[in-house]
Amino acid sequence: MRILIVILGWFVAVIPPRAAAIFAVVVGRVVYFSMPSRRKIMLRNLHHCFPEKSERERRKIARESCSRMVELGMFVLASPHFSRERILKNFCADDKSLSDCIPADVPIIVAVPHFSLMESLTMIPVVYKPLESRPIGIFYRPFDNSAIERWVKMTRERWGCTLLSRKRGLTQALSFLHENGLACVLFDQSAGGRRGSLSLFFDRLATCSELTGTLAQGSLGASTIVAWCERTGFWRGTIRAEKIAPAGTPKHLVTVELNRWLERRLASSDGACADWLWMHSRWKFSNDFRIDHRRNILPETLSILGLKELPRRRKFFIRMPNWLGDIVMALPLVKAIRRARPDAEITLFARAHFLPMLELLKCADALIALPPKGRGYWKKCRERALDYPDVHVLFTNSLRGDLEARLMGAPMRCGMVRAGHPRPLLTNAWRVPANVDFAKVHQTKLWARWLKEERNLSEEPDFSPFNIRPEAPAGTFEKMRIGLICGTENSPEKRWQVNRWRELIVLLQKENPELEIFLFGTQKDALITAQVAEGQNARVTDRAGKTGLAEYMRELAECRAICGNDTGGMHLANMLGTPIVGIFGPTNPVRTGPIFDAPSVILQPPNCPPTGGAPIEGVSAERAAKAILEFLK
Repeated sequence: MRILIVILGWFVAVIPPRAAAIFAVVVGRVVYFSMPSRRKIMLRNLHHCFPEKSERERRKIARESCSRMVELGMFVLASPHFSRERILKNFCADDKSLSDCIPADVPIIVAVPHFSLMESLTMIPVVYKPLESRPIGIFYRPFDNSAIERWVKMTRERWGCTLLSRKRGLTQALSFLHENGLACVLFDQSAGGRRGSLSLFFDRLATCSELTGTLAQGSLGASTIVAWCERTGFWRGTIRAEKIAPAGTPKHLVTVELNRWLERRLASSDGACADWLWMHSRWKFSNDFRIDHRRNILPETLSILGLKELPRRRKFFIRMPNWLGDIVMALPLVKAIRRARPDAEITLFARAHFLPMLELLKCADALIALPPKGRGYWKKCRERALDYPDVHVLFTNSLRGDLEARLMGAPMRCGMVRAGHPRPLLTNAWRVPANVDFAKVHQTKLWARWLKEERNLSEEPDFSPFNIRPEAPAGTFEKMRIGLICGTENSPEKRWQVNRWRELIVLLQKENPELEIFLFGTQKDALITAQVAEGQNARVTDRAGKTGLAEYMRELAECRAICGNDTGGMHLANMLGTPIVGIFGPTNPVRTGPIFDAPSVILQPPNCPPTGGAPIEGVSAERAAKAILEFLK
C-alpha cells in the first residue's frame, strides 16, 4: 500500500500544473454530480450559513469546493515529492502578519482551519525562516495501518515539524510550548459527542473542538493565533496569521473567538468560502429533541455574543394531522418541542383552513398551507426542499404525508409505525410496542411516548390551555353564555339527536332565563343547528357556518361552558380553557377525550364501557343540564 501511494504521489507531482488543475476541476465536478447525498450535505451547510445567497450562488461555491477537495487530496500525495525550490516557488509567507503574531521566545498555539491547502503549513519552516529552528508540533489523527502511519510521519516531518497524536500528544504539546515553541491544532465545529463542547457556529448549535483552548489554558504565557494558507492558485498560496487571544484567555473564549474568525473569513468572499471543506456534516448534534451535552459553553457563548436567547436556526418541519381535533391534541407536543429546543425554527404544515387557528395561537415561527390536491401538488412539496429542513416530524400516519416529507428533503423524518402499516420513507420510525392497547391510551400520550423513547424529547407535554384573551387569563368569563356544538364534521353516529339539544335548552333556560345560548358548528352543521334553533326565543343564537375559525375560537373562549359532541369544536374549547361537557357514545374518550388542563365532564350512556361503544342517545338532557349548571355555580 505504501509503495502504491509513493508511486501515485510521484506521478501526480510530475504532471504539469495546468493539467493537474484541470484534472482537479473535472474530478470535482464528477464528485459533485455523482454523489447526491454529499451534494445535499454541502448545499444544506451553505444554506444554513448563507441564507442570503441565492441557490445558484451556493451551488457554484459547492462545485468549486469539490474541486478544492480534490486539489487537497492530490497535494497530500504529491507534496512529499516537492523539492525546497518548488516549495519556495509555489508558496510564500506574509512576513508582517507572521512576525506580528509569532514573536521570538514566546510560546504560540496555532489554530488551523480546514482549508484546501492546510497541509502546506507543515512546510512553514521552509517558507518562513524565523521558524526554521523553533520546535513545532502539529496534532494529527494516527492511522491504523502501520505502513501508512510511517509514510505520513516521514513525509510530514521532513521539514522539521513533529506530529503529535491526538490520543497521546497533549503532554508533548505542552512541552513544546514550555520551550517557546509552536503547537498547531486543527479546530473543528463537528467534534462529536465525546470531544466537542456545545457552542454556536453561524448561530447554530455545534459541538466545537476545545483542544486549542485547553492548550491555551494549560500553558501559562502562550497566546493563540490562527494560521492559514490563502490560496492564490492551484497548489499556490500565501501563509498568513492573525491574533485570536492573548495569554491567559479562558478556553471557552478561545473557542468562541475561533468560530467568529472562521465565520468572518468564510463570509469575506466566495473564493474563501469555497476553500473550506463543506462536504462533511457540520453541526453534528445527535439530541435533536433536547439540548443536553456533556460539555456545554452555551451560556458563555451567548454572553460573549451579546445574545439573550438562542437564535432559532435549527429547522423543524412539523406535519399536522388532517382533522381539527387531532391538531388540537398534537399541540401539547409542539409546545414541548419548542421548550426542549429553543433554538428551533418551527414550521407547521396544515390544511389551509386551519392556519387562522394556528396563527391566533402563535405556537410556531411559520405556518405553511398544504397545497390543494391535484396537479402541481407534488411539485410544490419538492420546492420546499430549498428551505433545507433539518427535522421533519409527522403526526400523520399516511403514505401521502410520508411522501410529502421525503420530497421536502429533511435528512431526519420521524413518525410512529403501527403493526401492519409499514412506513419505508421514514428515516427514524418508532414502532408501537405490541403490548400497547390503543383503546386504553390517549392519542396525545402515545405521541409523547414516541417522541420521548425514539427522539429523546426532554420535555413533558404541556397541557396548559392557550390564552387568546391577553387582557384576561384563559378560563375567565364575562358573559353568562353557554355554547352548544350540535353537529360533527363527519360520523353521524357521534351526534346527539336534535330533540336532546332542544330539551337541554329548555332545561337551562328554565333554571336561568337570562342565559344566552349560542349554537356553534361548521357550514355543514347549519342544517342541524337550524332545527335546534327553530321556534326558540331571542336568547338562542345560531352561529353555525357564520364565523371563521379564528372568530369561532374567540366566541368559544367567551362562553362559561361548552356542551358538545365528540368533535373538533369540543377540543378547541378545552384547549382555550373553557369548561366542557362532552357527550360520548360510540367513540372512546380514553383515546380521544379532552386533554388540556381545564374543567371537563364526560357523559356516556348508562352501562357504557369507559372506552365507548354504546349508542349516544342513551345520554339524557337532564344529565347534561346538571353538569353545565354545576360549572355555572
